[in-house]
This record gives sequence, structure tokens and C-alpha cells, in this order.
Amino acid sequence: MIGEPLQLRISMISLGVKDSPRSVKFYGETLGLELVGNPGEVTLFRAGNVTLVLNQPLGNAAGDAMVGAVEVIFPVDSVAAAKDELARRGCHFVFDPHEVTTGMWAATFTDPDRHRLTLFGPK
Repeated sequence: MIGEPLQLRISMISLGVKDSPRSVKFYGETLGLELVGNPGEVTLFRAGNVTLVLNQPLGNAAGDAMVGAVEVIFPVDSVAAAKDELARRGCHFVFDPHEVTTGMWAATFTDPDRHRLTLFGPK
């Protein structure tokens, strides 16, 4: 028999990375996320209410087996404006801004380990 429903919430997402210094630079300098802990094999960044963990041991263990199987979505006020700014900072977009549902747009780029990162919000 099933008991009381669990009140689960996501507090952290861990991404496997191959080169921690390269990924720390990308997430900290290029994306502007706040570094909150321990740059090294495991590094934590604040991304709103979620902590994004860059995990080199996880990346080494996974190899290329799961590239593209995870997508991190960032809410933005304007997908087009955020895309233009990140493109100026050197981000490579694999999908330009496009409407995914009425009034909501998305644009997808990749990090140095080819994880998909998507901007989502109004055009």
C-alpha cells in the first residue's frame, strides 16, 4: 500500500564534466552563475533555487554515453536578447529561438561537454 505522498523537490543537478577548469570558466564567466563552493573536481554554482554541480568524477565515469540525454533549462525575460548576449560571449547555439508553445520561445546551446542548455521564455 502506498503511504503519504512525498514532497520531493529538486535542489541540485549534477552534470558530469571532463575538464573542471574549462567548465568552471564557462559556467562562471560566460554564463555568469555564482560560484558557491569548492572549485575543483566538484564545483557548485547557484542557479536560482537550484544548485548546479559540475562533477568531474561523474564525467570521467560516464564517458560520452549520455551526451545529449540531459537538458538544463534557464528561464529568461527574452529568449532573443539572452541568445544574442550569450552568442556574443561565445556560446554555440544548436537551435535558434523558436516558438514551442503559444507565446513561449526556446533556444538551445551547448556547454564545453556538449550538455544541452536551453533558454526559455517570451520571445
